[in-house]
Amino acid sequence: MSHLTTSSEVLAKAYDTALLDLDGVVYLGDQSIPGVISALNEARDKHGMTLTCVTNNAARSSESVAEKLQGMGLAVTAVDVVTSAQAGAAELAKLLPRGSRVFVLGSKDLAREVELVGLVATQDPDVKSDAVIQGFWPDMPWRMLDYAAGILHTGVTWVATNMDLTIPTKHGTSPGNGSMVQTLVNAVGREPTLVAGKPERPLMQQSIDRTGAKKPLVVGDRLDTDIWGANNVGIDSLLVFSGVTSILELIEAPIHLRPSYIAWDATDILKAQIAAKVDGAVVTCGGWTLDNGDLMGQGDSLDAVRTACVAHWTGTISVERAVEVLEAIGLNVQKPPVTY
Repeated sequence: MSHLTTSSEVLAKAYDTALLDLDGVVYLGDQSIPGVISALNEARDKHGMTLTCVTNNAARSSESVAEKLQGMGLAVTAVDVVTSAQAGAAELAKLLPRGSRVFVLGSKDLAREVELVGLVATQDPDVKSDAVIQGFWPDMPWRMLDYAAGILHTGVTWVATNMDLTIPTKHGTSPGNGSMVQTLVNAVGREPTLVAGKPERPLMQQSIDRTGAKKPLVVGDRLDTDIWGANNVGIDSLLVFSGVTSILELIEAPIHLRPSYIAWDATDILKAQIAAKVDGAVVTCGGWTLDNGDLMGQGDSLDAVRTACVAHWTGTISVERAVEVLEAIGLNVQKPPVTY
């Protein structure tokens, strides 16, 4: 598993399955990211790539997620959607006897997944619960946090579907499920028993198992969930800059958060990837060379990003110098560089 130093043929040919994050990759809010839907459909129809949607968002069922994607034109069905709600419920089923009562701090779709694995979902704080499951719930009444805190003080099993602190929206970043989990951590003085979603293994492994993928590629916009999740299960990843990650965050990323490939957006699933090459203190990629701290050349600015990142990761230049050379060619490194 290399980090920007391996070339690839067209990604849709090199990998049999795309494990697609959704928010920030396929769409932002209710709008698809330009060109991505048609590119993914072409990857499926022309190259035979399986499209599997892997989302940490536990607020909606796989059916409703598929319906939204179908409305945007993506050729997927509910079977092609794996959610952290499904992964969280599956983990609970391993920990609890069938028929156990679970307090659901989340949507009705999360409650349905709990019921589907043979457990009893409730939102009644006055009945004894054997566990709590917590997922993203945009319409959550504040009193539900109070109810959940009371139950968690008794020491029951606590499953968080995911720990995303933020989610991308058309208005910018908004609080994610991880922010609400942290609120309860502060209140009850304990951490969740387990986390089902990315970057932890359950959701990613369930996605691989369901598709029977032999060579899957994670496509995501977050280092701390998508890319770390891919690295956790030992598979390759493509980071896209159409969501929440900035170039600076990529430069500063420790090894477990580094992707195999990068792209401005997921349309690059139809392109080959160019490797950054290291020769002593000289790093080159495409038409760019970084030598003795100076970036020279021309061409695709994404190749310049690859060059600067690998130069820093191999100890050739500092973060500050990497920022300077990329800003000198007009790149915005402090914020997510792609806006729609």
